[in-house]
Amino acid sequence: MTFALRSSFFPPLRASVPPCLRASLPLLALLFCCSPSFAAPVAEPPRAIDPNNPPQGRFSDEWMELYMGGSKVGYGQASMTREGDLIQTRTTFRLKLGRADQAVQIQMDQNTTESLDGRPRAFGSEMDASVMKTATKGTIADGKVTIITSQYGMEQKQVFDFPADALMSWGMYRESLLRGFKPGTTYTLRTYAPELRLDDAVSATTAVGDWEEFEHRRRKLKGQKVIVKLESPLGSMEMVSWIDPTGRPLKAKVPAPGVGDMEMIASDQATAMADFVPPEIFMTTAIKAGRKIDRAKVNTIKYRLASKDAAIDARLHEMPNTEMQRVTPLDGGAVEATVKRVPHRSVEPAPSALTNAERAEYLGDNLMMNTKDPLLQKLAHRATPGDESNLYAVADKLRRFVTEYVENKNLNIGFATASEVARTKEGDCSEHAVLLAALGRINGLPSRVVAGLAYVPLFGNEDDIFGYHMWTQFYIDGRWIDVDAALRETECSPARIAFAISSLQNAGLADLSLPLLSKIGAISLEIREME
Repeated sequence: MTFALRSSFFPPLRASVPPCLRASLPLLALLFCCSPSFAAPVAEPPRAIDPNNPPQGRFSDEWMELYMGGSKVGYGQASMTREGDLIQTRTTFRLKLGRADQAVQIQMDQNTTESLDGRPRAFGSEMDASVMKTATKGTIADGKVTIITSQYGMEQKQVFDFPADALMSWGMYRESLLRGFKPGTTYTLRTYAPELRLDDAVSATTAVGDWEEFEHRRRKLKGQKVIVKLESPLGSMEMVSWIDPTGRPLKAKVPAPGVGDMEMIASDQATAMADFVPPEIFMTTAIKAGRKIDRAKVNTIKYRLASKDAAIDARLHEMPNTEMQRVTPLDGGAVEATVKRVPHRSVEPAPSALTNAERAEYLGDNLMMNTKDPLLQKLAHRATPGDESNLYAVADKLRRFVTEYVENKNLNIGFATASEVARTKEGDCSEHAVLLAALGRINGLPSRVVAGLAYVPLFGNEDDIFGYHMWTQFYIDGRWIDVDAALRETECSPARIAFAISSLQNAGLADLSLPLLSKIGAISLEIREME
C-alpha cells in the first residue's frame, strides 16, 4: 500500500502548528507519522500478505530511514501482528531536528487495534519532544469513540460519534490489497485520522500509477508509483510512494515546506538506526523583511504576499480577515494584507456576534487547554488579583503574567499544552499563546490562538526577518483582540500577518497547520507601505 495509508493513524495533538520563529515542528511530525510499513531489501522475493487471513503472530516488521534536505534525520519501525482475530499495528519514530543553535529530539510511538476485517477497535500514542510528554488512548465501541489524554497525572476525556465507514492502519492497507495495484486504479476511502479530525473521518484518494526507476545510495531501484491525497475541511495533503509487487513501499515522499521533501527509504534495522544529523529547519523558512521595522512605533503596514513559483497555489486567498488584518485579492493569486494596530482605548464596543455554541467552544476546556487543571486555575486567579471590571485591563494583566511566568524562553519545546507550560515554565511563542488563552478562559474571556508570521530584528545570523509565530486573541466588547505574550505586546504591533485561527477544540493543531502547508518556504513578502 502507499505510504500514507499503511499506517494512517496520526498521533493526536502533535501535528502541525508553527511555534515561535521556526518551521513548524508539529507539521513535520504530522508528515512523519503518515509513515508506512516498509519492505526492507531482502535476498528472497517478498511474500504477499493474504488480506483475509494473515498469519498469526508478527507478519510484518520493517524499518525505514528518514531523510530531509538530503540529510538523514532519523529512523522508523512499523510492524503488524495478528493475535487471534485482532490485528495490532505499531509504529515508532526517532528523529532529530535543528532550530537555529538548538535541536529538538522527538520520540513517537503509535498503535492501533483492529478486527481481522479492518474495523477499528482502539488506538493510542505516546510522544516525547524534549520536556513534552503526553499519552493518548482511544477506544471505539457502540458507535462512539472515547479519547483520553494523560499528562502530569491528569486525564481529559472526549467522546464523539465514530463514523461507521472509517478505517485505520490495517483496514486501509487491507483495502489496498483487495483492490490491487493495476495501473490506473483509483478509489477513495474514509480514514479516521485523529490528528486531522476527532469528530469525523477524512477522505483519502489513492491513484495507482506505472513502474518507475529511482536512485538511492547510487543504486537503481524500481517501484510502482502510488499517490494518496488526504482531504479534510482544513485542507489537503498529497503523498507519493513507490511500492514492490506485494504493495510494500520501497520509498515514500511527502512535502516538508521550505526545506524540500521528506523521504523515507526502506532499510534494515542496523542501517536505519545508524547516526543521523539534524538539519536546520528555522532559517530556511524565515522570510526577509527587506527593511527595518520599529514595532513600538509602527501603526499600519501594507504587505504584498505572493507565491514564489507561479505554478504553485499558496492559497493566500484563504488568509483570514481579523480586527487587525484586512486581505484584498490581487492578480495572479497574490494578496495585499493591510495590518493595523488596534489601540484598546479607541475600540468601540459592539454587540456580541458569538452564538452560544461558539461561546462554549472558546470558553471550554480541550486537549490543549485543560481549564479544569487546579494549577491553571490557581495561576489564572494569581494573574488577576482583585475585582477588575475592565476586560482590557484583565487581558493586559494576563499577558504580563504569562510573559514573566515562562522563564526559560527557548526553542526546545515542540508544542506543549497549557498544563505542561504551567509546570515547566518553558517554551517559545506557542507555549506563551496556549497558556495565555487558557488563563483567559478561566477568567471568563473567550480565547483562541493565531498562527502566522511575525517580525524580529535579529535571529541567529539573520537581520530583519519574518518567522512563523503564534499569539492569542481574546473576545472583548464584541471584537477579537490580539494579544502577544511572547513578544510582550498587549496592543499588538502590525509587524505580523495572520494565516490561521483556531480554538484548538477538535484536533489540537491540524486546523492551524494545514493552512500553512502551501505557504512555508513558498511565499514572497514585500512591505509596500508603513506608517
